[in-house]
Amino acid sequence: MLTTIVVGLLVLIAFFYVAIPLLAPDQVDRLPDDRDPQLVDLNEEKAALLRAIQELDARVDLPAERRRQLHERYEAKAAKVIAAIDEREAALAGRASKRERRETKRVPVGAVVVLGAFLLLAAAVPTYVLPRVSSTDTITTTDVDVAQQLQAAQRAAQADPSAENLLALGDIYLGLQRLDEAETTYRRIVDELSPVPGAAYKRLAVLALQRDLTQAQGWLELARGAEPDDAETLYLLGEVAFARGDLERAEDAFEAFAATPDGAADPTVQRRIELIGRVRPLQAAVLADPSEENLLALGDAYWEASEPQKAVESYFKVLTDHDATQPRALARTGQLLYLAGRPSDAVGAIERAAVSAGGVAALEPDAVMTLADAYAQTGAWEEAARTYDLYAELVGPELGAAAKALAESARTQASGGAAGGTDATSLAAVGRQVFSANCVECHGQRGEGGMGAQLAGNPRAANEANVRDAVRFGRGMMPAFQAALAPEQVDAVVAYVTRVLSQSEL
Repeated sequence: MLTTIVVGLLVLIAFFYVAIPLLAPDQVDRLPDDRDPQLVDLNEEKAALLRAIQELDARVDLPAERRRQLHERYEAKAAKVIAAIDEREAALAGRASKRERRETKRVPVGAVVVLGAFLLLAAAVPTYVLPRVSSTDTITTTDVDVAQQLQAAQRAAQADPSAENLLALGDIYLGLQRLDEAETTYRRIVDELSPVPGAAYKRLAVLALQRDLTQAQGWLELARGAEPDDAETLYLLGEVAFARGDLERAEDAFEAFAATPDGAADPTVQRRIELIGRVRPLQAAVLADPSEENLLALGDAYWEASEPQKAVESYFKVLTDHDATQPRALARTGQLLYLAGRPSDAVGAIERAAVSAGGVAALEPDAVMTLADAYAQTGAWEEAARTYDLYAELVGPELGAAAKALAESARTQASGGAAGGTDATSLAAVGRQVFSANCVECHGQRGEGGMGAQLAGNPRAANEANVRDAVRFGRGMMPAFQAALAPEQVDAVVAYVTRVLSQSEL
C-alpha cells in the first residue's frame, strides 16, 4: 500500500512538472531554438573519455604503471573537456533566444491529455521496475539489470556465503568500481573459507597493483600456490616480479606460463625470458660489485630491450656514484626525461653528454633526434633545424628523409613564416611536438605502433581527412582530442602524421 501511495505521488509530481510548461508557457523559461553544436560535441567527447577510463580500469592485461599513465592521461583530457564545457556554457548563458513569443497561444489540450494517459499507465506498472534493496544498502548504478544482479548476488552471498557466491558478489562490486566493498568481499573468502580458491587471491592482487607491488606479488604467490597452472596468475606474477626487480621469481613464473597453452602462443613471453636470462648475471655482478662498468652493462641491456625506466635506474647510479659526465648515461637519461614531458631538462642532460663526448655528432643518433625534438618543443627552432639536419646526416638519406622534412619545417618556424599560416609542411615540426605529448604512448615515438595503429609507412596515415577525423573525434579505444587540442595543434599533428610519419620507414 505504501509503495502504491509513493508511486502515485511521484506520478502526480511528474505530471505537473511536464504539464505546467504546456499549460502556462509564460511561467517558465523558453527553450532554446536548438542545441549548440560545439557543446554537443564536447559532451559526446566527455562521455567517450569516461567510457575509456572505465574500460581501462577493467583491464588487467596491462602492467600497473602503463594503466596508471593512461589513466592519468585520460583523466587530464577529461578535465580539459569538462573545463571547455563549462566555458562554453558560460558563453552561451547570456545568448538571447531567436524565437519570438507569439501574441496568442493556444493551450495544447491534446498533448496534455496524452501525457496524462501515459503517466497513468506508468503508475499501473508494478513496482518491480527497480529492485527492492535493504534499508542499509545503496545502489550506485542506474543500470537496472546490474542493480538486479547486485541484489541477487547480495542475497545469495547472505544465504550461502560460499566462495562461488562471494566471488560473484565481489566481481560485481569490482565492475561497479566499488573497490573497498570488492576487497572486503574477497577478504571474507580468504579469512573465512578453506580451501581458498586462487581466484580470490588473484583479485586481491589486482586491487593491490595500484598501491603496493610487494603486496600484489604476495597475493599472486598465494594464488599460484592454490592454482599452480593458472596462466593469468603466472603471467601477472612474472610481470609484477619483473617490475620489482625480483628476476629469479619473474623468470620462474614466465617459464611456467610459457608451458601453458596460452603462454606457448605468446612470443613476447619468450623475449621476456631471454631478457631476464641476459640481465640476471649482470644484476648479480652489480650486487657484488656496483662499479661503473657493471652498472653501464646492466643499463645497456635494459635499454636495448626497450626497458628505459629500468635502464636509467642503473645510469643514474653511474652519474651519482661514479662519473657525473658519463656521456651515454647522461644522453639516455635525457631521452627518458624528454619522454616524461620534461624537454628543458632533456636539453640540459643531452647537451652535457655532447660536451663530454666531444660534440653532438658523437652521440647516438636516437639521442640526437631527441635533442632536436626537445629544442623544437622549447621553441629553439634554429637549434632544432641544425640538429635535425645532423641526425639526417648520421643515419643516411633513407632513414633521414623524415628528419630533413622536420628540419625544413623548423627553419620555417624560426623565420616566423608559419605564424598563423596553414601550410601543412611548415607545421610538421610543431605537429611532432603535439604527437610526442599526446600520441606516443599508443602509437610509439616513431609511429611504430603498439596499443595504437602503426603510422610509419602506413598509406592510410597519408589520408588527411581520415587522420583529422580520428584526431578530432577518436576511433575505437582512441579518445577524441578536439577539446584537448587547439585548432592549430590539430592542424599541426595532422600535418606531421600525413606529411612525415606516413612517408617514413621504421
